[in-house]
Amino acid sequence: MDEESTKDIKCGYGPYSPNCMQKFNNPKALLFFLSCFCMLQGFVVNGINNVNTTSVERRFELPSSRVGSISSAYDISAGILGVIISYFGSGKNKPRMVASACLFMSLGSFIMALPHFITGLYEYGQNVAESCRDPATAALSENSCSADAENYLQHFLYVFLLGQVMHGIGGTTLYIVGVALVDDSVPSSASPLYVGIMYSFSTLGPALGYVIGGQLLNLYVDFYEVESVSITPNDPRWVGAWWVGFVVASLLFLVVSIPLFGYGKELPTAQHVRETRVTETHNDNTTGKAVKELGASIKDMPRSFWILMKNPAFLFISLAGTFEGFSTSGMATFLPKLIQNQFGTSAAWAAILSGLVAVPGAAGGQFVGGIICKKMKLKVKGMLRLNVIVCILALLLDAVVWVRCDLEDIAGVTVGYNQGEDVDGLISACNNNCSCSTALYEPVCSEHNVQYFSPCHAGCSGKARDDGTYSNCSCVAAFNHSVSHLSQSTVRKGKCNSECFKMYIFLPILLLSIFFRFIESPPSVAVTLRCIHDSQRTFALGIQWFIARLLGMVPGPIFFGAIIDGTCLVWQEKCKERASCWIYDNEALSRNFFVILVCVKTLAAIMFILAYKFYNPPADKLPNVSMTVNNHSTENGTGPPRKDNSSVSDSVSERTSTF
Repeated sequence: MDEESTKDIKCGYGPYSPNCMQKFNNPKALLFFLSCFCMLQGFVVNGINNVNTTSVERRFELPSSRVGSISSAYDISAGILGVIISYFGSGKNKPRMVASACLFMSLGSFIMALPHFITGLYEYGQNVAESCRDPATAALSENSCSADAENYLQHFLYVFLLGQVMHGIGGTTLYIVGVALVDDSVPSSASPLYVGIMYSFSTLGPALGYVIGGQLLNLYVDFYEVESVSITPNDPRWVGAWWVGFVVASLLFLVVSIPLFGYGKELPTAQHVRETRVTETHNDNTTGKAVKELGASIKDMPRSFWILMKNPAFLFISLAGTFEGFSTSGMATFLPKLIQNQFGTSAAWAAILSGLVAVPGAAGGQFVGGIICKKMKLKVKGMLRLNVIVCILALLLDAVVWVRCDLEDIAGVTVGYNQGEDVDGLISACNNNCSCSTALYEPVCSEHNVQYFSPCHAGCSGKARDDGTYSNCSCVAAFNHSVSHLSQSTVRKGKCNSECFKMYIFLPILLLSIFFRFIESPPSVAVTLRCIHDSQRTFALGIQWFIARLLGMVPGPIFFGAIIDGTCLVWQEKCKERASCWIYDNEALSRNFFVILVCVKTLAAIMFILAYKFYNPPADKLPNVSMTVNNHSTENGTGPPRKDNSSVSDSVSERTSTF
């Protein structure tokens, strides 16, 4: 081997490449650093970003559908750029590209935290009258309302979108070039296990994001400037320290990029892997020579694309991932919000519970999927059968979304203001002269366990006492038909206590649903890599990213956000414009989630079945060289860098890991 080729596969920084650094020049060390990168990427994009959904809605006065567009911005960026990177990036220095992706992720995380430092202190309504107000005073307050002043916070949505675009650039490079680098460096039999481990860390990241991000939400958003506040994390107006996780992640991405910049163009094992790999390409009568000649220029892209579209196994596995990505991205974005609203928990506790379910579910599912493929030595047909089975099991378990707690008795929302009266909105005869608004949500509870939206909506004219109670509440007296005892009609701050233990049924079944859903990931990746020609692997994965993201993961969070908004019972209104939602219809929320999950999962199962039916294995599966893999050569072999367009691998989505 010449000196130039040896330099291309050595670890080092420029001319500095000591022997001690070569101890890390192997697939296991590379897997460790890439797994750290995957974990951090998942921590930011799918962890704290999703945990912060409610806090960002509340802090920047955004509806769920617009917050969902923040998650979709990542997929738009990754999907479009994935095609470009996959077509031209395979012959480049892959470790250098992955290290640069770390820098983009660091920049994106920094941008995501910027809105906190640009805006002023959060105002949760501490200077706003909570009880019944004089109509004349309320009219003056409404007349002073300025649309520009009230809605300027919503403009920070575009800063979040920019941050997610930077994340998309880093993520698409990691999951196209990074996974390709791993697959180039290990035998085909070991590739699903390596990818499974890598994806396990990619789902461990979101789990850590849920748990750590949930703890951070117990800190007040401006904790370093405000000594104390009069609300607690259980108050619906509470906004936690959503920005801290982004700052920490930005610094950690810089640390992880350092070892990745030290790798050569490929690992020493790559040449031996190329020589001993067995082809399982779909037999479509397309000659390997004709395919290998593609990729020299941009003019070849339409022909390359057409060859992929004629491959039914690739096409159907891509569509299956698209449907999976649609549901998984939507659920990942709004799972903490679903738990919070269906079971009445705080945002912080809902985030922690989501993480505790995601750790053994997603990470365990992907690891087990890789183990099954390796231990059972599954070929393409066997992996597709496995995916059909686990897909159907996950579909049955998705019925768990029907498990929920009943919504409290809220006057004007679920029950009438008077006993036996029909529900007719938050404004009633008992509070008609109080000029109440829904700009702030401060729930209070009467002694009869009826909840009111605020002391104002309860018709309370008295101020808050030291024990947190309000007196002279006309709506409470009207409900009890005791107007003569108005002075004795009181409410206390906070929601009415209701015992509901259904969450402890919901969480274990949800864990199993996630587990079976993510078993599909390693087999799907392996099928994608094996059913296409070697020289088209990277481009095929880029096309798969493009299809799955733009048709699945981009509309997923937006669609889920829209159906969540569609179940809203009480909106926050400022200057007569809707902001975020305060109260949701639990039953409608369960119904909508169930219908979407079942429909999408059924379509995914059908796509896996069609991929199995139309896959045509090659007649000749013998490798060009020997089938024997020498352990020493596999671990320490050398070879020149690859010149063709044959890299390999990736999940179409680090978010869903469905490929």
